[in-house]
Amino acid sequence: MKRIFIFGVLTLLLASCSSQLDQIRPKDKISSDAVNEADLSKLTNGVLNRMESLTVSFWCDGDYLGENFTSGPGFDYADYHGEIASSSSSWAKSRWQTGFVALMHINELLKSANSAASESAATIQAKGTAYFFRAYVYYQLVTRFGGVPILREPSMGVVPISPEADVWAQIIADLNEAEKYLEPVSNVYRPSDEACWAFLSKVFLWTGDKAKAIEYADKVINSTKFVLSKTSNEFAGMYVAGQASKEIVFALANKRSTSFLRIFEKMNDTDASFNYSMAEELRTGLFADKNGTGDIRKDPTYNPAFPVRIIKFPNGGQNMGQFIANEDPSASPIMVLRLADAYLTKAEAQGASAGLATMKTFMESRYASVNLPASMNDKEFQNLVLDENNREFYAEGRRWFDIKRTKRTDLYKTWNGRDYLLYWPIPQDEIDLVGKEAYPQNPGY
Repeated sequence: MKRIFIFGVLTLLLASCSSQLDQIRPKDKISSDAVNEADLSKLTNGVLNRMESLTVSFWCDGDYLGENFTSGPGFDYADYHGEIASSSSSWAKSRWQTGFVALMHINELLKSANSAASESAATIQAKGTAYFFRAYVYYQLVTRFGGVPILREPSMGVVPISPEADVWAQIIADLNEAEKYLEPVSNVYRPSDEACWAFLSKVFLWTGDKAKAIEYADKVINSTKFVLSKTSNEFAGMYVAGQASKEIVFALANKRSTSFLRIFEKMNDTDASFNYSMAEELRTGLFADKNGTGDIRKDPTYNPAFPVRIIKFPNGGQNMGQFIANEDPSASPIMVLRLADAYLTKAEAQGASAGLATMKTFMESRYASVNLPASMNDKEFQNLVLDENNREFYAEGRRWFDIKRTKRTDLYKTWNGRDYLLYWPIPQDEIDLVGKEAYPQNPGY
């Protein structure tokens, strides 16, 4: 049944789908209650695989809506923000449905792990992975939509939308629960204690608990397991298959034999059909000398001799302006959290008075020479942090979310006062199915 999950797990009890309910799982498959411990590792790997697909499908949202991109050879558009300006937005519908289908699989994994006869290593890993990724998916949803339905177990019923604050509280609870089962990092391609800390620091920054954001960022920074990249080769190596980086806190391994996930295809494909190029004003402006010179991130991100191509995700050998070779671009890791997250989160939470020292420490690893003033006012410092975030995470889907979190819509060029767009519309198809009482629309749509 090709469209069985098209409206997510929230609407499956509706009468129109009642005849299809027993088709959700093929007859030759076992239910989560019957899964034994030997199956849990495979189920856990299946969730990791699904998180890879979800992450790549959501990848460009923050750069596209953050006005970091212009049209590439394979795509043309007139209004960045128009993609989400309607309750019938295909982007909003796609992200909503993808998120809730993923939550269904995560909750099934957690149910299976909770039904296991003993706390084996596989059971413990399954629980830690499930709690971590449930928080991860809800983070993707809440930062786009605000309030969404909270599903703590597999459900076939209509679950009303919860207030945004409750969703953030659920994310924090899930990460705290994940930490009980996860272990200190030994494999950056699996969730770990340190990944939970880096994630929690970001969550607390969003919720306004600056003290907690600093506390958890420091737990990552003060770990001896991670080191900031200090050369262009080291920075570029984070995105290359087979190269170990001491800066990565958590990434998705992206090891597949089929259905390859190639981020470079979105912005630098070998057949010249990619959708996105660097916005023209950023081609000279993004890495312009401001508070330092010799930015190590410049050459691995953009080559002005190939102006339509973003080279941050190497697509093979050193062709078409590539900075670094990549023998297996189909298996390049999908970055989720790294040490830079902790430094930039901590600095933003500290503010201008204390955060300037944190920024100086961070920037000394990213520039040949740093030239920061002795003091900055709040807006100057926020501009510095936002600029460094965009240099660091350009083409990694961050910009729109940084602007939303800091309420700096003045940095947009095509915003036109549409502040309601900071919350994506609840998909109209979902509202039509379950009603406005369960799914009230976000203001402005």
